[in-house]
Amino acid sequence: MLFSERSIWTMIHGVGLGGAAMLGLAAALFHLYAARAPSGAGEPGPGARALAAVSMLTAAMLWLTVITGTYVIFPPYRLTPPAGVTDLGQFPRAMLLANPDTAWLHRFAMEIKEHMPWIASMLATAAAVVIARHPSRVFRDRSLRDLALGLLAVSFVLTAFVSLMGVFVNKVAPLQ
Repeated sequence: MLFSERSIWTMIHGVGLGGAAMLGLAAALFHLYAARAPSGAGEPGPGARALAAVSMLTAAMLWLTVITGTYVIFPPYRLTPPAGVTDLGQFPRAMLLANPDTAWLHRFAMEIKEHMPWIASMLATAAAVVIARHPSRVFRDRSLRDLALGLLAVSFVLTAFVSLMGVFVNKVAPLQ
């Protein structure tokens, strides 16, 4: 079947929610970097509140991505095949581990995908709190801006890496 319930949930998780989170992270990083006020300048303008909204929405998208990945996508992935089953198409974890050339995808990629997304979500949430609590000050105060930029940048890198690992796993052993 071309579009099973599992594959639709995988698309919602990866392309929909994960893609929205990546776009939001990129937009927040760009806005925070490009719209900063020059040293000693006054208010940065109306974009401060928009950045706060984007950063909070991005954190929410990351949390939705992590929660659907953990509780909707991961359980079917790790199902153990019954004894005697030779077609492992419905058991992606077993399919990866059965082949020495793809076992690394589980041992490395899926282990990373189980933990790093939670860290990325926490960092994006911390940045959103800082930006929402001090929307105009984040543009004037270099240390506060650098903190928010750093949190968002690390979250972006982690999310991009985890997304790439997800593409590799789904290419070899898709949820069908």
